[in-house]
Amino acid sequence: MTRLLWTLSIAQFLAMQVWFNFSAVMPVVEKEWDLSSTESGIIVAFFHKGYVAAVFFYSFLSDRYNPKYSFMYGALIAGVSGILFSVLAQGFWSALLLRFISGVGIAGIYVPGMKIVAQTSSDRARGTAMGLFVGSLVVGSGFSLLVSGLFINLVGWKGVILITSCSAILAASLIYFSRIPENIHIHNQRLSMALLKRVLTRKNLLVNISYTGHCWELYAMWAWIGPFMVYYFQTHDVSNAISVGNFIGAFVVMIGGIASFIGGRMSDSFGRLKSIKLFIYTSIACSLAIGWLIPVSMWILLPIVFIYGFTIIADSPIYNTMITEISDPEITGIALGIQSVLGFSATIFSPMIFGILLDYFNWGVAFTAIGVMTIITPICISFLKKRLSEEIEADIRGTDIL
Repeated sequence: MTRLLWTLSIAQFLAMQVWFNFSAVMPVVEKEWDLSSTESGIIVAFFHKGYVAAVFFYSFLSDRYNPKYSFMYGALIAGVSGILFSVLAQGFWSALLLRFISGVGIAGIYVPGMKIVAQTSSDRARGTAMGLFVGSLVVGSGFSLLVSGLFINLVGWKGVILITSCSAILAASLIYFSRIPENIHIHNQRLSMALLKRVLTRKNLLVNISYTGHCWELYAMWAWIGPFMVYYFQTHDVSNAISVGNFIGAFVVMIGGIASFIGGRMSDSFGRLKSIKLFIYTSIACSLAIGWLIPVSMWILLPIVFIYGFTIIADSPIYNTMITEISDPEITGIALGIQSVLGFSATIFSPMIFGILLDYFNWGVAFTAIGVMTIITPICISFLKKRLSEEIEADIRGTDIL
């Protein structure tokens, strides 16, 4: 692995702690502000709205200018808005605004970073490199839950938000002093219908719809797994249920760092689509079951929860890798941006719908609904496999994807 890849991954790990730092303190904030699960879900959704609102803009810029600056300024915005949240947020409406701004900042990190990784990695190692980069996102996101579990009793929820937000400022500083090689493809092209047609091919759309289903399930689970584990331990009369639940939630998310690396590497060895099917079917099964298992013993629930955390993210770098392989180099940034816009548009709604279902029904119904909607992913993967099979003789790369 190159020094640049590790630098980008460490910086992303630091910045992504902003992503779920609200979820990490959600049970405490709900009591202090008298929020319903629906309102908490809306706050989570507004972060994703900010992300979607800005990600295509950043992606287009990354094809015209050095992606380093999108990454750096995005981390800075995310960090500053998080710090302001810890100081100024007083309730539902101020939380909406500041989490929206945090989402705008985080949008500048992931896609420009993926473009750099994709274009500085060899064909044979691209899935592995993407896996490591996505893994840093996963571990960084989950780390805020770990910080909460460790420090919330000492520094309160505002201290947890402050600590995780300052790490994003550190990420911006790290990227400022990094060097991006000259072989990154930068093109002074204008956004046009002809350009969009090159990106919105049938293959691209099938990959992106599959990714959308994956994101729908993933970000609902990530947003609510901490609160779910807190609730589970509270119903089982475990002392310090908030700390213990957040510890478990952190490890469930952070295990995805290893899963992303393994998933990317498996896709290099065994094929992109085969690897996706293995992981997506397993995670859907977990979504359908997990919410109904609150009465069972911890020794039954925890293995299932960790399998869930592993499989729900292991296929994530594969979708990103595939879109870079079937798109021309000069439109990689825009192609990744459109993928993120479509995928993360689903994340605006899934955590919010989860919260609504939780208010009106229970954890079982909420998780099951998320799993049912994710079935769109294996359906699209089957159509994509058929499409690629038809082109396999004309395009040798199809053999790598299959």
